Amino acid sequence: MPSSKKPPPSSAVETFEDLQEMIGELEDHGATHDELDLINDVLGDPEYQALAEVYDILGMKLPEFKEDQAHELVGEIIDILNDGASYLDERKELINILEKPHVRAFIETHDDVASKVYDDVFLNTLELSEPTPAAFEEAAETHRFVTLRKNGKQPLGITVRLDDHNDLVIARILQDSLASKQSLLRVGDIVKAVNGVTVFVPEDLMIVLRDAEDTVTIKIVPSASDNQLSDIIYVKACINYDPMVDRLIPCKKAGLPFREGDVLAIVDHNDENWWQAKLADLPNGPVGLIPSRTLQEKRQAYVMPELTKTRTNLLCGLKTKKKKKIRYNASDTNDFDGCDIRVYEEVERSVTNRCTLILIGANSVGKRSLKERLIRQFPEKYAAAIPDTSRPKEPKEEDGKGYFFVNPSEMEANIKKNLYIDQGEFGGHLFGTRISTIRDVIRTGKMCILDISARSLKFLMSPEFRPFVVFIAAPSVEALKVMERKGKRMTNNNNERRGQNPKDLFMEERFIRIVRESQQIERLYKGMYEEVIVNDDFNTTYQTLLEHLQNMENSHKWVPKDWNLGD
Repeated sequence: MPSSKKPPPSSAVETFEDLQEMIGELEDHGATHDELDLINDVLGDPEYQALAEVYDILGMKLPEFKEDQAHELVGEIIDILNDGASYLDERKELINILEKPHVRAFIETHDDVASKVYDDVFLNTLELSEPTPAAFEEAAETHRFVTLRKNGKQPLGITVRLDDHNDLVIARILQDSLASKQSLLRVGDIVKAVNGVTVFVPEDLMIVLRDAEDTVTIKIVPSASDNQLSDIIYVKACINYDPMVDRLIPCKKAGLPFREGDVLAIVDHNDENWWQAKLADLPNGPVGLIPSRTLQEKRQAYVMPELTKTRTNLLCGLKTKKKKKIRYNASDTNDFDGCDIRVYEEVERSVTNRCTLILIGANSVGKRSLKERLIRQFPEKYAAAIPDTSRPKEPKEEDGKGYFFVNPSEMEANIKKNLYIDQGEFGGHLFGTRISTIRDVIRTGKMCILDISARSLKFLMSPEFRPFVVFIAAPSVEALKVMERKGKRMTNNNNERRGQNPKDLFMEERFIRIVRESQQIERLYKGMYEEVIVNDDFNTTYQTLLEHLQNMENSHKWVPKDWNLGD
């Protein structure tokens, strides 16, 4: 009867790999998800894999030694070489190698192992004159199999890229995604195969994942790097972003759309170009990719031709014109405001009180009336910064009540010294609000109300003034006409004539200018104001303003981070 030859036993490492490949089949035999997770964690644990490798090494049958005096043989070889022809370069090279301290130590170790001398040996006479040489060959790659459970069409939440060695590596894992919750993959893992299919480029991976059903088994080379979690920071968006039209984003479906003014929670900002974020007001919302500040600033750094203040010939390169030098003027900053590169502003919940209330909007939109009514109703809480003027004082006027009357030359000198936050000219006279008067109101403990030009906002957006900015928007032209007629009826001015007259045409043109100015302010300074009120009815607008002020006092709104260090 012929003897049946037993197949050689499999190594422990091979057994581990076989078991990992069979995990998916255990579910068909009644294994629960918890049991599969436990088995997958044990088989994929690097410590257990290392124990399997040690087991295989200890079970190896080493060849029997035949000589335990190798150092004597080496000595004899060196003597023979020394007696040989002196013109052979190979002889000199071999002698030099055999006499190196590292090789001598290796031969001594060989003899100790062969003689089973395992006690501590201290070689006081052997000194290494050179550093230890590099290893002759690198350690073999350690493969690991991980099994991820899918949830219908929900993406795994990973992106991949080709590294410098053309290996397909995991570039990022989105927080709160399927891959993140199962904690089996790490950034930097090299992907070798998915569901038994070898993958080389990101497109290969996408095809296999698209066809996968309930589970995905990924063969990886684990990353040795330690992935550190980022501290969450909060930023207010100064731009609009739509990932579906972004040509640079690694995966459009992984992007997070947002609007200017939204507050974003940045959960991972380790990547140079793409951050992971979610909307701060939706703590359980999805995490997606957004462009980093560095990437977006690079994209926005290209200035549009109309902002260069130059006109060039249509035949580019044939004619040039020197650029016009523009000096910065605090009273005319709209062009510069439009060129600012602002992407994100770091914010946090306010822990200090606001110092100023700033009402911005077009001229004649009702800002001054709102300010005066607030101060009349709450004189213990609000106050206005009294402006300066260069016009002569009327007989019944008092200095410091309504205006500070300043000599025209003195006021011009103060303007040149930038002592005014906002200034202008009306009827041939100068008007302006000094920064010092704002500080004087704040020192009294009251909130200073300002109805200034929107272009002056940037000078007050600081921890010292901590403004609450409300944009009073103009309604439509038709709504302004209705408000005008209502105002006339309230003042008993009923001398309205039927038909169209020059005064009506003038008023309509004025209303059109108000609406256009309001739209321009909304476009240029969006992101700098916190609330918008359309003033289509004065009483309603005033009540809405009171509600916003009450809400601001009772809640911790998002403010620039350095404002909480203001006091």
